[in-house]
Amino acid sequence: MKEGELKPEEDLLLASMPDEVRELRNDWPSQTESVENLTRELEQEFRFGQQITKTDRGYLMGGTLQGGSSSMWYPATQQQYHAYKRWRNIEGLYESRDDEAYCDLQRLLDKHDIQLATHRTCSPRSRKRSDAFPHPGYGQIYAHMLSILPQLPKAHLSRETLKRIQLGGWGPDAAKASAYKKSEAAVLMYDFAVGGARRTFIGLFLHELGHAHETALSESECNVLHQAYQVLIEEDAFFGVEFLLDPDTRKLYQKFVFVEFLAETYMIYASCGAGLRARIKKLAEPARGAWEQVYASFKESFGGMEYE
Repeated sequence: MKEGELKPEEDLLLASMPDEVRELRNDWPSQTESVENLTRELEQEFRFGQQITKTDRGYLMGGTLQGGSSSMWYPATQQQYHAYKRWRNIEGLYESRDDEAYCDLQRLLDKHDIQLATHRTCSPRSRKRSDAFPHPGYGQIYAHMLSILPQLPKAHLSRETLKRIQLGGWGPDAAKASAYKKSEAAVLMYDFAVGGARRTFIGLFLHELGHAHETALSESECNVLHQAYQVLIEEDAFFGVEFLLDPDTRKLYQKFVFVEFLAETYMIYASCGAGLRARIKKLAEPARGAWEQVYASFKESFGGMEYE
């Protein structure tokens, strides 16, 4: 077997991510057939963080723009409001308590010296302030994080590039739904991410953890990956997973920025598992060889851990 070539599936020792993470390898199914008055256009708006609320002035639709600190609201209908509520029950994150999940998550993070912070603000002027205590209404998110983090190598949680996870708060002027702040070794999941679709949060969370990972890679590891990356650029052989933008846009996102390729590949490696290995096998050379090298490098950086 050539160096870097993928082993037969039966020889792999596999870890397993929870079902909601494994779903990222599949197309994002539309709910328009099951939710009355939900159009494809409305669904895309909801998936991109827009909400519909009932006010004294009637129904309004809006929210933060691309996860940033600007917002815009405009009239909506009662039918659209009910469609939003039903969609959110199926795909959305919503405030709820889960004290057991919070306590278990806090114990896990404490073990690895990771701070958990929450920001619940209504103004970009106060976005630097943390809540005195983590917000109890993020129970659903705590449960998702608790299902994901233990499936990662312990070494990925105990390194200097991951010391803080923030939930909520306004995005920066660059209007991001999430971010990784290298100076603070912090993964930041803004209001856009914690109030939108579960699939969006999960994809973004793994992507930002991927930035903590790529920051920790050695120069020699980065050099090997960059050589393979150059081949993938020439062959236009990137993989796209739909969890925020469409797959083609996710591919372009990686193609022009090397560190975004590394962060996105972290998410794909952990979530797609066998699906990623199958897609690599279908590629023609030299793209296949480049992806086999990327996969082998990530496998090594995961301590030999692979995912089903």
